[in-house]
Amino acid sequence: MSRVFLTLFCALAIATPAAAADKLKMSYVVPVTEYAGILLGYDAGFYKDEGLDVELTQAGGGVATPALISGDQDFTGSPGAAISAILKGAKLKVIFITNDRPGYLLWAQPNIKVAADLKDKQVGVISRGDTTEIAMRYYLIKQGLASDSVAFTPLGTGTARLAALASGSYPAVVLGQIETAQLKSSGRIGQLHLLADFTESVRMTFSGIATSDAEIANHPDRVLKVMRAAMKGIALAKVARERTIDAIMKHGNPDRASAEVDYDITAHELTDTGDMADPDLAFELKLRGDVLGVPPDKIPGIDKVFDFSFVRKAAQQLKAEGWKPKP
Repeated sequence: MSRVFLTLFCALAIATPAAAADKLKMSYVVPVTEYAGILLGYDAGFYKDEGLDVELTQAGGGVATPALISGDQDFTGSPGAAISAILKGAKLKVIFITNDRPGYLLWAQPNIKVAADLKDKQVGVISRGDTTEIAMRYYLIKQGLASDSVAFTPLGTGTARLAALASGSYPAVVLGQIETAQLKSSGRIGQLHLLADFTESVRMTFSGIATSDAEIANHPDRVLKVMRAAMKGIALAKVARERTIDAIMKHGNPDRASAEVDYDITAHELTDTGDMADPDLAFELKLRGDVLGVPPDKIPGIDKVFDFSFVRKAAQQLKAEGWKPKP
């Protein structure tokens, strides 16, 4: 009888299908090193290792955040847009910060010597209320100026801002690292000069991951698994230059030269902890509240906007397991 039972047990075990992977939808904004936690988490199979079946799409914050609010998206790589939505009442949380050093540079015409010279003048940004504007406002305050002491002009991404700066049409423009490299290589830099490097002077939520309060309440185990995979992706990116560049190209950047520049500038700035200090978070919330017209007494507390408990637990688990990235 015992032999028959054992045979039946083995047969049932073989016939029982493996547990299905937990399906979820996640977005990233652009294929750059800041999103290596998401991109390499996907390409290296870290999400699959955690039992997750991720549908990965590219979407900006203006698209991804409404999808997150409606439940059509489970996680997004647009924490900045999520913060703005939270200040307007959305039930979301930023759970992971990839980089708190905005990769922007403030380039100016030769007659602009210091920040005060920009007062009441136009500064080109990508779009109103985005990270280029928030970073610029942060910088102005740190320079002792009002955050609205300049006129912010949305110029979009890429060539429009480069042309506006190179032509002299604008006193100053906020550029990314890759755009700066393009400006230099084109020979159009002329007498333009670097007024400020925001990676040195600004601390804010630049890139990371956000999710909904409902996701945290209903699927806490899944949130933890996403954080484990993202932390693994970041750790791998720091030691695997070529794999990271390959991932950036695979997910939408066809220019290897720009991907290499991006990696070499950004990789060392990627997070070790996935969170930020409370004073920096509080300052950012006040600044974003000013931009959105939210009264100071209506700005939610840090714990209503950020929840780093999952990424901290993930980091503790990976350390206890002795997990190391394999380049």
